[in-house]
Amino acid sequence: MDLDRILIDLLSDRIVAELAARRRRGLLVFAATDLGLDAALASLATLARAGWRFEWTAEAALREDLAARLDWPEAAAPVTLSRAALVLVPALSLSLAAKLALGIADDPLSQILTEALDRGRRIVAARDGVCPAARDRLARGLVPATEARRALMREHLQALAAQGVELGWAATLARMVEGAGAAAAPMQESGLFGAQQARAIPGPSVRLGRAVLLTPAAQDILAARGIAISRG
Repeated sequence: MDLDRILIDLLSDRIVAELAARRRRGLLVFAATDLGLDAALASLATLARAGWRFEWTAEAALREDLAARLDWPEAAAPVTLSRAALVLVPALSLSLAAKLALGIADDPLSQILTEALDRGRRIVAARDGVCPAARDRLARGLVPATEARRALMREHLQALAAQGVELGWAATLARMVEGAGAAAAPMQESGLFGAQQARAIPGPSVRLGRAVLLTPAAQDILAARGIAISRG
């Protein structure tokens, strides 16, 4: 009886350890952009030190560079979500954001993320490649000249947030994944969120209810201050 109890205890400990390890396994999805990429890779190094383990997949243009910079293996095709508790998008491109916003899944990356949305998996994405006021865009002179295009980019981000994607900045991905980002932010349930509120938010994130109307000016202010937005 004592031997049986010892064996049961050992098996229980191993099961608990395996479940804990699974909670820190994820899939990295890199779209075809290098906006915010260096900051994202620094965030991934922080997550590695915290015990996270990932597989990754990427657009063909980035694979060679990423293979040299990542210590984790590239996911074998076909890529599955079976072992991923988290889907992390360190490099979100405007093209991929547009597809997800419109419900289009016509390539491997959009198909993976669409499946993750359908299955209710947690998705955390860096908005640097899509936000019109992102620091890398400002530094490279890539801010769209027309308000219509800036508004389109913001609308794509709003659509992703409405679907449950947690949006932040490449430099803050580790903090978001570990739970100190958008999930812990204050929540406004309804009404208008304008420029005055955007200037008053201490950061690093703000959480808004789905009924809250976020003005374009407020969104640009939050983006310029590096404050992440998520929808509850």
